[in-house]
Amino acid sequence: MSIYLHSIQIGVLLFFVFLLLALIPYLIIQYRRYGHVNSWRFFVNFSFVLYLICAYAMTIFPLPPVEEVAQMTGPKQNLIPFEFVKQFMLYSPFRWDDPSTWLAELKNFTFIQPFFNLLLTLPFGLYLRYLFKRTFKQTLILSFLLTLSFELLQRSALLGLYPRPYRLFDVDDLMINTVGSLVGFGFAVLFSRFLPDLEATYFPSSRVSLLRRFTALLVDVFLISIVGIFLPQPYVAQAVLLLLIPILFKATLGQMVLKIKIDGKNRFRVLIRQILFCVSFIPVGLEGYFLERSGTIPHEQLAQNYLLILLFLALMILPLFDLLVASFSKTRRLWYERISGTQIISQINIRKED
Repeated sequence: MSIYLHSIQIGVLLFFVFLLLALIPYLIIQYRRYGHVNSWRFFVNFSFVLYLICAYAMTIFPLPPVEEVAQMTGPKQNLIPFEFVKQFMLYSPFRWDDPSTWLAELKNFTFIQPFFNLLLTLPFGLYLRYLFKRTFKQTLILSFLLTLSFELLQRSALLGLYPRPYRLFDVDDLMINTVGSLVGFGFAVLFSRFLPDLEATYFPSSRVSLLRRFTALLVDVFLISIVGIFLPQPYVAQAVLLLLIPILFKATLGQMVLKIKIDGKNRFRVLIRQILFCVSFIPVGLEGYFLERSGTIPHEQLAQNYLLILLFLALMILPLFDLLVASFSKTRRLWYERISGTQIISQINIRKED
């Protein structure tokens, strides 16, 4: 059992690495396609990825030392079907007429190994039906291919990284894993009616969530860092991407990617908005400057420097407070938008499906 838990822990760590890399692209796709991110769809999609990573981790980890694998002399594969039934009949302590053996069987390898192989792919069938709307036949084929990939990874000695396989290629695992997926498919058919509909329609709205705006800002920051590499001064990239382009197109490049734009009566109001937006980050820069400066100035100037640090820290909190207030307002307008008379609106229309 500890081996399984260790493999799952590795899978969870790998999932968080994947999440860091895939989160922003996922948000971009969802906002461009639907106009907002459905929290249940988000959970189901990423839980499926978590499941797949953990399933592969359980078939690969823990990795034994190469020297230990090189000295192995056991069989590399089992091509005889229903070998697990033979082992159950030979080594199982289970007896129908003796209830005292039932608990012992639950702890015996003749039950644990087939049962966990069944559980390993049960979620896969459930996801195929609920998330991907696959048929029974499609689930059968895809489930077989998934478990075949497990076994081939083991039979190939982890794609040749080891001198020989360190786990057995077992035809029984192919059968049990495939059956496990079909059981999950059956559960999905029975219980999906009690789960939220992933194909639920979205009503069109020009309101833009703060998360969508923040995602657009992250795209802009990324583009500024890339463009800044090729320019002599980094502020040139900031001026072009945060001032010039919004004035011309009423949207930054990040906002264009997220299909949102600045709604204002004229471009002058857009310019005022962008200038005030940039002003919001001045306390952040000054806070970093005085924090770095505190390690180089004379001791008698530290008190004044710390006061300035506290001052700019307070100024940094004000936009956060404004952000909190905007999250509860109907318009989602921030302070620089209220002053400039602008707002962020969506550029996509989502039709309600029958």
